[in-house]
Amino acid sequence: MTATMSDSTASEQADLCLDDLPPLPQSQAIRILAPRLWQNEQVVAIWLGGSLAAGTGDPYSDIDLRVAVPPEDLPEWETSDLQSILDGPALARQLVKLGDGAFIHHMILQNGDILDLLVQSSKAAPGDEPVLVLGCRDANLAERLASSNQAPAPIKTPVTVEAVRELVVAFWVNSHKHRKVLHRGLDLMFPAASYANWYMLMRMWYIDATGCDTSSYHFSGIHGLTELVHAVESVNGMEPLTLCGAPTQTREEICDAIERYQGTVSLLGRRLAERYGFDYPTDLENTVRRDWKTFRTASTDITSN
Repeated sequence: MTATMSDSTASEQADLCLDDLPPLPQSQAIRILAPRLWQNEQVVAIWLGGSLAAGTGDPYSDIDLRVAVPPEDLPEWETSDLQSILDGPALARQLVKLGDGAFIHHMILQNGDILDLLVQSSKAAPGDEPVLVLGCRDANLAERLASSNQAPAPIKTPVTVEAVRELVVAFWVNSHKHRKVLHRGLDLMFPAASYANWYMLMRMWYIDATGCDTSSYHFSGIHGLTELVHAVESVNGMEPLTLCGAPTQTREEICDAIERYQGTVSLLGRRLAERYGFDYPTDLENTVRRDWKTFRTASTDITSN
């Protein structure tokens, strides 16, 4: 992709409006990148999306820059090294395909900014998100951008009795396997077990807090995790972090953590069982905790001797 200069560059620059950029450090990079993109006559429109467009950004937000080009020009933009707009090669760069008509160049720039440059067909409808249009050469696309300027509909996953009960059962089944792992001296495996416990507990806490189940969105990146964490902390405060963030560097700390997880799910699981009307797996919990107590007592005796 090569920038195309022409006699109309001066008037094109006048059509680019950067006056409403947020007062954040990332705007300095946008003021450099946007005019360079706008000089390319293939660019039909350029706009800002994400948190910077929504007014919710902070100094660590990504730069979600969007451009629309004619569909026949998309292959050129997909393979471009983008040297015409960057001051140097990106420190890291990934291409993320979004179907046939759009893709993202996900980059970390030399100055440390994270740039998500989305390139899409000018014939395609922009996705729903907050939009700050910086320049547009097509009236029809301008209308589509205006209509897409809205927050995406929140993801609401209904809770099913079967899913909640299976979640509680899965926790106790997983907890029963800790004896095997520790008996074999595989203590370094426990961080993986901690993540499994964290995942299951976050689902339970979220269901308890919102009356909805989680979805893959909640565990797919910072945005989904932000909504998940805020919902859980709104009801439980810092208690989940106290539980999930406890040190597990020694065998004793690992065993203490296992028992704290068990105690939390014993209470939370029963609350969910009462709310959603299923039989709590009491016999399963009793067996797991009985066998765990026997295992820990035996392990302590061996260590003492």
